[in-house]
Formats: sequence, C-alpha cells, structure tokens
Amino acid sequence: MMAALLFVLTVSVVLLPMLPALIEWRWPSDVVPLHIDTEDALDPPFLARTFAARLRTAVADGQQRLGRSLLALAPPGAVWTFIERERRSGLSRRVWHAGGDIQLPAGMTFLAEVAAGRHLRTAPREVYRALSAGQQLHLAAGSTVLRWAHGAQVEVHSGCMLAGRISADAQIKLLGAANFTLLHAPAVCFGIDPVRAAARLAPPLAVASAGLPPPVQWNAVAGRGTCEAALALRAGTAWRGDLVCQSDLTLGPRCSAAGSLKAHGHLLAGAGCHIAGNLVTVGRIELGAACAVLGSVISETEIVLGAGCVIGAPGRLATVAAPRILVAPDVVVHGTVWAGKVGRTHAPGGADEALSLPGDLLDGLASGPNSGPGSDAGGDSANGPGSRPGKGPGQRPGGGLGAGPAADDDSGFADWAETRLDPRPAAAPVTA
Repeated sequence: MMAALLFVLTVSVVLLPMLPALIEWRWPSDVVPLHIDTEDALDPPFLARTFAARLRTAVADGQQRLGRSLLALAPPGAVWTFIERERRSGLSRRVWHAGGDIQLPAGMTFLAEVAAGRHLRTAPREVYRALSAGQQLHLAAGSTVLRWAHGAQVEVHSGCMLAGRISADAQIKLLGAANFTLLHAPAVCFGIDPVRAAARLAPPLAVASAGLPPPVQWNAVAGRGTCEAALALRAGTAWRGDLVCQSDLTLGPRCSAAGSLKAHGHLLAGAGCHIAGNLVTVGRIELGAACAVLGSVISETEIVLGAGCVIGAPGRLATVAAPRILVAPDVVVHGTVWAGKVGRTHAPGGADEALSLPGDLLDGLASGPNSGPGSDAGGDSANGPGSRPGKGPGQRPGGGLGAGPAADDDSGFADWAETRLDPRPAAAPVTA
C-alpha cells in the first residue's frame, strides 16, 4: 500500500508541472499568430508621426505629461528658462514643444523630444534624443541625434553624428562630413541638388547579350546569364537581362545593363556605369564616379558610392543597405540609406572630417534592452508602451527600406546618456 502511494505521489510530482502544456496540446487555445505591425516595420517616419499625433492630443487636452515626461512650452526667442536641476546638470528630460519656430540653446542636452510646428534649429555640438519640425529642421555642425529626427526638409551640417533614423517628407541634405545610421527621404542629397542629379539618369544603352564574354552561360528564355568563375567585363559592355556571378564581378567604365546583377564575391563598377536593376552581393560593392543604379544596392559587407553616383529615381525609391557604407560627395539616393554598423560621408572637396561614433555610444545603443533593428521601445515617452520602432530589413512597396535602430526606454536611456556620453564630443578626423 505504501509503495503504491509513493508511486502515485512520484507520478504526480513529475506530471503536474506538465499539466498546462498537456492541456494546451490536447485542446489548443493560443493559436492566433503574433501581430506584426508592418506599417512600423517598413516605415522609417513611423516614430515621428506617432509622436506628433500623441503630442497634439496631449496639448489639446491640456495634459501636463506625455508618457512619463513633463511637457514644456518652448520660448519664442533665444532666451530659455530652465529649472535648477536642468541648469546644474546641463540635461533636460522634459518634452519641449512650440507651434512656431524653436532655436535650441547652447550648453544643454535634451534627452526627451523637441517639436516645432515650423522651423527647428539645433545648437552646435549638442546632443538630442529626438527632434521634429513641421517644416525645416537644421542640424547645426557637430550635433548628435540619438534616436530619431524628422522634418519636411532636413539639413545636416558638417560633423554631425546621426545614431538614429533621420527622415524627411521631401529631402535630406548633408552639407559636410557626417556619420549616419539610417537616412530616408524621397531625395537624400550628399552635397548636391537632386534636380541636377536627375540629369544623370540617362537610360542604359543595353542591347542583346551578344556583348557578354563566352564564360557567361546565357539563358535566352529566362533572360539571365550565369558565370561560375570571376568575371571582368570590358569597358562599354552593354546587355539586356540579369547577370549572376558565383565569384567576383567587375564592370569596366561605361558598362550598361538593363537588368539586375548578383555576385557571390565582390562587385566593382567603373565610372559611368548604368544599371537598370538591383545590385546584390555577399562581398563589397564599389561604384565608380557618376554611376547610376535605378534599383537597390545591397551588400552583406560594405558599399562605397563614388562621387556623382545616383541611386534610384524620383518616384522610384531604392535602398542602399550594408553594415558599412561610405559615400563620396555629390551623391543622391532616392529612398533609404541604411548602415547596419556605421555610415560615413566625406566633406565636399575631398577633406574627410567625418566623426567616429564613440565606442560607448555604440555599446549603449547595442546593449540596451531596446536597441538595434528589431527592438521594442516600450515605455518611450513619444510612443507609449509596446511601440516598435524597427523590425530589421524590410522593403517598402516603393523600394525604400523601413527599419532602423532604436534606443532605450525614456528613463533608462537618459540615465545611461548622462553618465556615459559626453554632451559635447570632440571632433576627430577619420580616413575612409
């Protein structure tokens, strides 16, 4: 009798923890798939629009807080009044807003959102969490944006460090050397007017595949050529159709292809090449001067855009995405530029003054509980619990990439920034 009782007790102890799982297996109840907010995942300005909607509601209702942050009305002029704690620490965690223009003061780090109904100008060499402008957003020289920034038009001056997503309704213009992570706009201009850049988008003079050398095995039905070894095409080669190379692919100057290119090694294009499709490689992509690519440019390693390159076209958004992206002056990208680790642009005239992101800044963004693509910024003052600023690579219907890095929640990120980030980082020249 005692043995039977011990057996029953032993079985009960073993099976009881498994009882909920057995019930769910026998009578499933949790069968609904997890919701994925595709608008958020594929739309870089999502955070800005969500914040603007919540701010309008809070102001209309006379609320004193937005999320966990106090609301404060920004002064119309350059004279700001801060509370004692803000003056002493040089940090403000209040959400500042105004229906007109805002000129942010020097000597103050803003670790909550700042929103202007019209123009918003930052102070040189200061640090900001998130910025929103109804019209023009001017990022002064040396400004740092930790989370996101959005405006109808965004102007970025030399020495800025853009650790978050920067988006615009019309145009982003980078006027000097800068470091960036994600840029998204109908026109992202690296020191050039998009109207002048549009003149370079001459249609490729692609013909039949007769111009490809014999190592390429051409499939006329599929309109695609394949090559098992490294391939180097002579200058001026033109063809119509896709090309897949199992090793390195090199295009001589002025090559023209009415199709997409894929390489399992590196892909190098000489000056003046025109590609009507996409470029996809495992290795490095390097485009020479004045190259034009109508599709997206994707690399698992690195992308280098030479001076005068144009990616995408007006009304045809494209994506430039790689862990590391280097951009020369006089380049226009219509759509998104997303550097998974670091992106750099050089100053016009060849002087490279781009700043290196501080190691503690990158560590903080990467190690925080809500950092990097695929993070969940729950508790953010602008977006509320459960908002998801990014889910990783995603192609917009028009070709633009829509995801980017996020930062920590409101209080945790502010504490980290206060203790580990110098509000006024020193400039340091880098070499590409």
